[in-house]
Amino acid sequence: MQGFSLIKIKKGMVDAMMKNSFCLKSDTVTITPSNMENLWESDWIISFRKGEREQLGTASFAGEKFLGAVPLNVELMPKYRNRGFGTEIIRMMVNWAFLHKNVFEVVSKVEHENDKGVYALQKAGFVFRGNEGKLETYSIIKGKTVWTGVYVVVGIFVGMILAIVINSAWLGFVIGLGVSLCIGAIMDNDASKYRESVTGKREQSVRRSKK
Repeated sequence: MQGFSLIKIKKGMVDAMMKNSFCLKSDTVTITPSNMENLWESDWIISFRKGEREQLGTASFAGEKFLGAVPLNVELMPKYRNRGFGTEIIRMMVNWAFLHKNVFEVVSKVEHENDKGVYALQKAGFVFRGNEGKLETYSIIKGKTVWTGVYVVVGIFVGMILAIVINSAWLGFVIGLGVSLCIGAIMDNDASKYRESVTGKREQSVRRSKK
């Protein structure tokens, strides 16, 4: 029983260490979730990575999630706005979101008059999608899979091996590339079908109008 208790204590300590150490890092900032049990709804704390690690603001994915899309909200303290932090933070949050299989789009809304906010989103790769009153909607879409390209490289190596085995360079490369291209195309097609089943049809981007 004592051994079992020690195991539980050690496991609890490891879990606590993992929770405390989990964060997104760049050369400038760290972004740490305030609640590891609810990453998609709770705030993530943005702070400087060095020095006194003063807090810059918060970010979150809280809000309505639909068709493979999640919202992104970034709020910096007034004294840290317009200093180039926004784009870096947005990119870090987007990259983390896109690590998840069912997330294909990140959406953010900004006031029409907030040109600095718009610029930060556009610099991070977001595209204008439309507006609702004073709010404009921007989003970034995860790139499609490129297994065909990967398997072309694999096919070259397979072709070289086959060329040696069957003593025919031309036939070896044809077989190697042919098989690899077929596998890559099948995987890309499956990925595209799954993406469509989750997201539906992609919205067309429209031009942002100035008022």
